[in-house]
Amino acid sequence: MNDRFLMTLGLARRAAKLCYGFDMTVAALWQAKAVFLSSDCAERTRKNIERAAKEQGLAAIPLPYDKETLGAAIGTKPVCIIGVTDQGFAGSLLKCIEGGK
Repeated sequence: MNDRFLMTLGLARRAAKLCYGFDMTVAALWQAKAVFLSSDCAERTRKNIERAAKEQGLAAIPLPYDKETLGAAIGTKPVCIIGVTDQGFAGSLLKCIEGGK
């Protein structure tokens, strides 16, 4: 796994600063700093999480990774929604997406 975003995601998981899956992420949206969606997330799921995130003042950010890749990065089954509950990790992940190193 060479991708800096995926490595940072795995580190956040080990630090217990992630929630993943629809139910877990929606339950933790009040403390989330960022929400990410896989590229192959179902349209209905995408709309529901975008609506819930918007209510909390967050944007659901689409990723170029499929759910199998995201699941492998955090050591779980395939997952299409990931919430980050730490400001530092959220900032690092957003910087990775924007192209900064």
